[in-house]
Amino acid sequence: MTARTLLVTSLVAVALLAAGCPLGPFSGGHLGGDVQPAPVSDWSFVNDSETCQLETNPDDPHSVNVWCAGHGENVYVPSSMILGPTVPTERQWIQNVQANPAVRLRVEGRVYELEAVRVTDDGEYATVLAVLERKYDADPADREPDREIWLYRMQAR
Repeated sequence: MTARTLLVTSLVAVALLAAGCPLGPFSGGHLGGDVQPAPVSDWSFVNDSETCQLETNPDDPHSVNVWCAGHGENVYVPSSMILGPTVPTERQWIQNVQANPAVRLRVEGRVYELEAVRVTDDGEYATVLAVLERKYDADPADREPDREIWLYRMQAR
């Protein structure tokens, strides 16, 4: 990589971080975009996006890139299925949601003001986990045996 390419890449990264957007594994702040009306009756369009951006902690916004899947009238976000801490509560965004479930989800530049509700129903959990595994080609056999996955249903406030 040339010095010029490195400089341009660094400037772009700094500009994105300064804009508050999460960049890869680095968290950001407030998510910009066109705020959409709620509720959404069909979230299937989310399945065309590789990732979504999730903003937590409205008083001091913290945003991250997350996997997401639409299933019927709901959109879901997992805590982590393959990388990072195996215990969900070791993630800052999970800690933020536990303190305040008000979140914003950005999909393709559109922002949805939602509430994160942890999925506790076994049937819903199994169905949604299978949807996410298919979307991301995530084989459960490849996952660490001690990885705990929490699923959140993002619903209208």
